[in-house]
Formats: sequence, structure tokens, C-alpha cells
Amino acid sequence: MTKMSFVKIAAMAALGAVVSITGAQAADFPSKDIKIIVPFAPGGAVDVTSRIIAEYANKHLNGIKVVVENRAGGGGVVGQTYAANAKADGYTVLAMTSSVVTNPVLKKTGYKVADFAPVALYTLDPEVIVVPTNSPFKTAQDFVAEAKKRPINTVVAGIATSHHLSGLALEDAAGIKFNYIPTSGFGAQLQAIMGGHAEAALWPFGETKKHAEAGSVRILAVADDAHLAAFPNIPTWKEAGMNLVRWPTFRGWAVPKGTPEEAVAFLSDLLGKVNQDKEYVARMTDYGYPLAYKDAKGFADVVADYAKVTSEVVAKHGLQKK
Repeated sequence: MTKMSFVKIAAMAALGAVVSITGAQAADFPSKDIKIIVPFAPGGAVDVTSRIIAEYANKHLNGIKVVVENRAGGGGVVGQTYAANAKADGYTVLAMTSSVVTNPVLKKTGYKVADFAPVALYTLDPEVIVVPTNSPFKTAQDFVAEAKKRPINTVVAGIATSHHLSGLALEDAAGIKFNYIPTSGFGAQLQAIMGGHAEAALWPFGETKKHAEAGSVRILAVADDAHLAAFPNIPTWKEAGMNLVRWPTFRGWAVPKGTPEEAVAFLSDLLGKVNQDKEYVARMTDYGYPLAYKDAKGFADVVADYAKVTSEVVAKHGLQKK
């Protein structure tokens, strides 16, 4: 045997060993706890839904646990960067929201959306226009009429978030104007509305439902093609004359690109099993989070559609990073 042949055989054997080890590791998945990285502060919709999911997912894991870890900062960039740079082994999962699509377009980040592999979608949460209980805007039509005369002081989670972009899309579609007040953290946004420091808010319904039911705030209109089951008399944005049908916030799981397919499939199936749990469904519905499970491919399609819609808004308003 020549020296060159020996080198080739040794290299092939080493490669085979690596593939064998990787395959065995994937087949044994999971063998330790799985971290869900929530790139926002505790208390918001992503955090709350992630903790509910973890509770029910743990029923299926025979002692292994799904644990939630908050890594807030930079409108999601801190946690998203951490997840993008994590080992691609399935044990670090990102609680993925629309900001993963928009942050790399609008800011300088160390990742892009293509650095993540979608695992599964679990909610599509429609945007709502919310006002204080004592607001002079009694109807969505009142709101639209005034917003055509002057900008309405409106709380959003941050500039270039899905909620801010929904406002820009409304400006384009309905000819209304907002003066955006970026406020980090849902608790602070709620205080701004309840304290009368802002005239309106653009929020996902899931975060709004409990407060609207308690009478702390009022919902004027919903960005969906159907009425809300919990508030059937609330008009859709289109019915209110805003010429925009849907604007949902998506929430799902994603992992670093290159994660073994077996691990992705396991995680996707796990979220699917959770979605079939009647107690989980009842709890999420009670909170107001509209369930919309889709597997990895279905979630990838949702992400692609959102990227297309938001890219048009971003381009029109010149929000791309310089």
C-alpha cells in the first residue's frame, strides 16, 4: 500500500467516525435539558407563551426538561445573537419572533434570518389598536377620523418592531398618522396607556386580552379577516376603513442553521404534541394567544411571507440600515 493510499483510507475512516458519532448523538436526542432563549424581558407574550409551552413539553421528556432563559436587550438582538452563535445540536432553541426577520435589515447585527432553521410555529397573534378606557375615541371610526387630521401619540414596543411596522403599513393604507412612542417592555407600555401618557397603542391581541377583559384598556379594531371570538363586536381594520386586512405577530421555535435534521424533527414533533394537549389549548386560548401550529416547512413559509411584506414597508420608509 502506498503512503498516499494509506492517508486517504485514514482520512475516510476519520470522516466516517465523525459522521457515526454525529448520527449517534442525533439519534440519542435529547439526552440533556433543552434551553429556550427568550430574547425579551420576563412578562411579555414571548416569555409567557414560552413558559407555558415548557411546562407542557416537559410532560413528554421523561425527566429531561425544557428550560426558559431570558436574554433581553437591543430589541431582541442580544438573545438572537446568542442563539445564532450557539452550538447547532438542538439544545439551544430560539423563541423566534418577527424581529429575527427585521432586526438584521434595520440594524447592524451579527446574524441574518438565514442563520436559523425554523422548527415550528405555535401562534399567529393579530395586531390590535388599543386606547385608554376614558379615551375620547369611542369607535375605530373616531380614531381614523382624528388620525387623518393629526398624528396620534401611540405606544409601540420599539422603532422597527412588528408593531411599529404595522403602524407604518396603516399610514400607507389608510392615510392616517402616528407619533410613535417607543417603550421597552409591555408593563411600561401598559402604564403609559393606563396613566394617560399616550393616546393609543399597537399591541398583539394576546398581550391585550386580559387587560381589555378587566376594563383597563379598550380595543378599537383588530388586524384580522375575522372578528375576535372574545370580542365579537370589535371591527376588523378593514371594516374600520383602514384598508389593511391582516397583520399578525408570529411566534415559534428556531435553531441554529446546521442543527441535525433528527433534532429539528424531534423538536417540531414535541411542539406538535403540546399543541394537541387540551389543557394547553384551553390555557393559551384563555390568555388570548391564537394557536396556529405549523411544522418546520410551514413555519419557514410564514417567515418568508412576513419578510416579503415587511421589506416593502421598510423600503418605502427608508428604514434600512445605512
